[in-house]
Amino acid sequence: MDFLTLMQILDASLRLATPLLLACLAGLFSERAGIFDIGLEGKMLVAAFLAGAISATSGNVWLGLLAGIGASLFLSLVHGLASITFRGNQLISGVAINFFAAGLTVVASQSWFGQGGRTP
Repeated sequence: MDFLTLMQILDASLRLATPLLLACLAGLFSERAGIFDIGLEGKMLVAAFLAGAISATSGNVWLGLLAGIGASLFLSLVHGLASITFRGNQLISGVAINFFAAGLTVVASQSWFGQGGRTP
């Protein structure tokens, strides 16, 4: 393995690990607030889908970014409402968000773009 290949592998690792590190940071903040957040994957999935879908349909990247942030914020509020206000099980609420996100993105992609699981 030469030096150039090693640098490309390190570059790809850092580039692809950044969203996961940001999700870990969000999980750390929620853990410090007293919420055990299993639903981070679902929030990332819905935010990525809406950001891509809104950006593709509107042609505006910033509007897509705001849609992704809003979707993740909404699911975080739902998780907090279920966990804190209604004193629900945080693990069950997080898993429900993951299941909801996995189903919602495929169904919405199929109905909006005719492509299940992909955005144009």
